[in-house]
Amino acid sequence: MPKPTPISAESPAADQNQGDIASKLKTLEERWEGSFATHDISVIEQLVAEDFVGTSSSGKLGNKSTMISEARKDKNVYASAVSGDMIVHSFGPSVAVVTGVARESGKTPAGKAFSHAYRFTDTWVERNGEWKCVAASAMALPKK
Repeated sequence: MPKPTPISAESPAADQNQGDIASKLKTLEERWEGSFATHDISVIEQLVAEDFVGTSSSGKLGNKSTMISEARKDKNVYASAVSGDMIVHSFGPSVAVVTGVARESGKTPAGKAFSHAYRFTDTWVERNGEWKCVAASAMALPKK
C-alpha cells in the first residue's frame, strides 16, 4: 500500500503548500456536504470529476451521473449537513485523500426525523488548476 509522500523538513515552502492543499480540500468537502442540505446540484457538477467512481454507504457503485440523479431525487429537508474530523493525506502535489465524517440530520418528506453519520474516504486530483473528486467511498456509522 503506498504511503503518503513525506514533506521534506528542509522545505518550508512544501510545508506551506501542503497546508494550503489541506485547507482548500477541507473547504471543498464542507461545501460539497453542505450542498446536500440546499439541494444545490451545481456543486456536485463542479467538484466531481467526469470519470468519478464511488461506493455509497449502501454498497452501490456509481458515477457522477448516478450521484447527480440521487441528489435530484432527495426530497429530505435538512437541519444540518456537515463534514468534520477531516484528515488530508497528500500523495504529491496533485493527489490527496481526505478522510472524515459527514453528519446529516433533518426530516423526510413525510416528516420523520433522521440523523445519519458516514465515514468517508474521498480521493482528489488537481487537474488544470482545479481540484476534482475522482473516487469516493462512504460507510454508515452505527447509531449510538
